[in-house]
Amino acid sequence: MARKKNYKAELQAVANGFESVDDEMTVWLPRNPRHSRKIDHTQYLGFGFDSWAIQSIYVIRALLNGGRSAVATLVGYSSGLRYFLVFLKSGVLELSPETPNKLTKRHLERFISWLKLKYPNGSTAKNYYTSFRSLLNFLIEYGFVENAAEELFPPNPFPNNDERTKDASPLSMGEMQRLIKALKLDLVSIHKGTFQGNNAECMTVMLLITAARSGVNTTPLLEMHRDALQPHPFIPSLRLINTVKRRGKGAQTKTIRQADVLDKYNAISLDGVAVLNKALEMSESLVKLAPDEISSYVWLYRSGQRGALNNIVALTSGILNVTIKKFCKRHALNNDQGNRLVVTVSRLRKTMESRLWKLSGGDLLEVASVMGHTPQVADNHYLKINDEIKVEGAIFVGEAFPDKLRGLSITPTPPGGCKDSLHGDLAPKDGVTHCSEFIHCLSCPSYAIVGAVADLHRLFSYQKFLHAEIEYFLTDEWADWRKRQLNYIELIDNFTASQFDHELIEQAKHQAAESPHLFWAAKIDFMRKKIGEKF
Repeated sequence: MARKKNYKAELQAVANGFESVDDEMTVWLPRNPRHSRKIDHTQYLGFGFDSWAIQSIYVIRALLNGGRSAVATLVGYSSGLRYFLVFLKSGVLELSPETPNKLTKRHLERFISWLKLKYPNGSTAKNYYTSFRSLLNFLIEYGFVENAAEELFPPNPFPNNDERTKDASPLSMGEMQRLIKALKLDLVSIHKGTFQGNNAECMTVMLLITAARSGVNTTPLLEMHRDALQPHPFIPSLRLINTVKRRGKGAQTKTIRQADVLDKYNAISLDGVAVLNKALEMSESLVKLAPDEISSYVWLYRSGQRGALNNIVALTSGILNVTIKKFCKRHALNNDQGNRLVVTVSRLRKTMESRLWKLSGGDLLEVASVMGHTPQVADNHYLKINDEIKVEGAIFVGEAFPDKLRGLSITPTPPGGCKDSLHGDLAPKDGVTHCSEFIHCLSCPSYAIVGAVADLHRLFSYQKFLHAEIEYFLTDEWADWRKRQLNYIELIDNFTASQFDHELIEQAKHQAAESPHLFWAAKIDFMRKKIGEKF
């Protein structure tokens, strides 16, 4: 029988320890995107609930020192406690829990009801409760609360909350085109040295372009290190951006396109690599002058604030919000309804995640030319096809791959192989669902292929699918898109010719021509059937 943990002895030991450190109610924070400098629990003392303040600050300090949580998350925990203490001080409860260990499920149910009455709209009530609940989980883990989480927390206290809250929505094609045009105008001015905005606005322009090109989240983007840009292992026109996503407790890798950038100002490309290199170049001289905690960051600039003109600072989320609003106002950017356009890194990420963006390979300027006079026609036309053939592909994967997708260092996929189909760059990362973004494998850093006929057969079958797509989209508005597909076809030929034996390649090509991999064969047959319906 497992030994039962003695919570009371541990609680007593911790409480005794606090008698000598009652002055340590403040936790000083390192630099963080919220720009918070400290978490101060002295404000929570003297109301009859000192144990809550003391034990919570102990947990928060431990989490900070252990690197288990982002600073912004810890600030949220303290805010969650603040609202719970406001609830206790309101007198709603006849007998309030003076310590965390006296908390019951009934107390939490009353707290939830109080939040709902106080904040009836949106997700405010849920956010405050979620922050407090997260803190409670750690109070349980550290032994300050004896009850287990499943005995304490009410199930599903905010049902249907998602229906009342709006997630960041992607920009429409028209909105994105207007944004790109404005960014290009500012980028030209930056290269010419005629940009009229301040240093923070200059860096914001280049950060927005990098965000639109990479899809990196806000905090990892702001804290991106100067050595983040790395070569892509497979595709010369791509680079990898390595950043740290704290919530995922590890590194994340994103691809970013590198194009030929012309020297003439009017031909400057919105190329992610070139723009990021420009930001690195402009901030290079500031590295030695910057405080140690930000000297490794990309988005450094001289402060424009009065009395601090020579101070070296880095973009923060707060400054970014201000400079983006100024950017939209300067260019008079409106949304499709005629109101001022709201631009955030989250919206750019959502836009990049859309299938239309993926179709373009991430090149919005090329998408604009592909779309022509009616963007919705091309969008709906192509996506409808993808939705239909995706069903057939999903059925095939479900029947044929389950045994092969387990226990292999390289997972077989329709275009070749994957280093990690569960947690790769484009995978859902839920630990259960394997990645199915096979059309985008070649631009994914997790893509892998070995010199075996089976792998090359899959790759050349995918190449045959690309040919079939080109045959289907023959109208003029798809000319630029066809050129990109032809580049992928040529890339596959050049790469395999330089890496694998000629006889092996010919054998795999012949096999793909005679009998394409079933996954791609289903898609090819579908498009050929559609072509037949046209004529």
